[in-house]
Amino acid sequence: MTLNQMKYFITSAECLSFTEAAKCLFLTQPALSRQIAAMEQELNTKLFVREKNGLKLTPGGSLLYNRLPDILKEYEQLIEQTRTANIGYEGALHIGFLDVYDNSRYFTNVIRKFIDKYPGIDLHMRRASTKELAEQIQEKKLDLIVTYGFSLMDQPDMVVTTIHKFHSCLMLPKQHPLAQKERISLNELKSEAFVMVHQKESREGNRYIQYVFEKNNIFPDTMIVDKMDDVMLWMELGSYVAFTTDVTTEKSNDAVRIVPVEGLEEHDMVIAWKKENYNPSISMFMEMYEKENRRYCGGEDQ
Repeated sequence: MTLNQMKYFITSAECLSFTEAAKCLFLTQPALSRQIAAMEQELNTKLFVREKNGLKLTPGGSLLYNRLPDILKEYEQLIEQTRTANIGYEGALHIGFLDVYDNSRYFTNVIRKFIDKYPGIDLHMRRASTKELAEQIQEKKLDLIVTYGFSLMDQPDMVVTTIHKFHSCLMLPKQHPLAQKERISLNELKSEAFVMVHQKESREGNRYIQYVFEKNNIFPDTMIVDKMDDVMLWMELGSYVAFTTDVTTEKSNDAVRIVPVEGLEEHDMVIAWKKENYNPSISMFMEMYEKENRRYCGGEDQ
């Protein structure tokens, strides 16, 4: 049964006359009769009783007429929603950014242009810790996340795209003796007291820091806190230092200095989404991101 045949049947059932229905449909009466006959043959049942004064619906025809208009309407709505979703005119996109990540270089222009191009997409953004981002994308509260690559090592159901590499650095109070150096060696850190976020918030990050400590025979006094905001509270006392990155939002904090540390490997900053998330807004956002950041290749400036 074709879409046109459904419309022909509904109009014929409303008019109870092939002649009147054909006029409404801009068809000839024989052409409409042939289409209805084809439907009856396909369904192997009569839909109309032909009488001298017009048509009468059979019980089967009455059942079809009672249900088919709603089905047809739902079908047409589905087609329209599919079409508009694919061209990005409606929908929603939830993006999570790592709470300490400075996204201005790679995402500010992308987000502005995405909003301009797709005003019908309801864009939601939030900042969260590595743990929260990993949990919320699994719970389908987020469609896309921007986070440290190592935080997704145990999540094989993710599509992961590297944005760029980042370098490990040391964050120090501005008045710290090492704060004026251009680079810091690991040997210079053996007498420092560190403040670190609890491993429940950044398990892989903490593992890497512990690996660096052990490999370089560094056994520091360590203050463990619950979140990054607490790191800054202790940092302001001037007695602690902390590992961070060269892409942290704290670069703009006048109370601290961010200094590169020699001998530490680079890591990936990534954008990721679940493989089974078929939200079309994801591909539209990624297309916009790739277009705006083509000058970056493999995470590095060309």
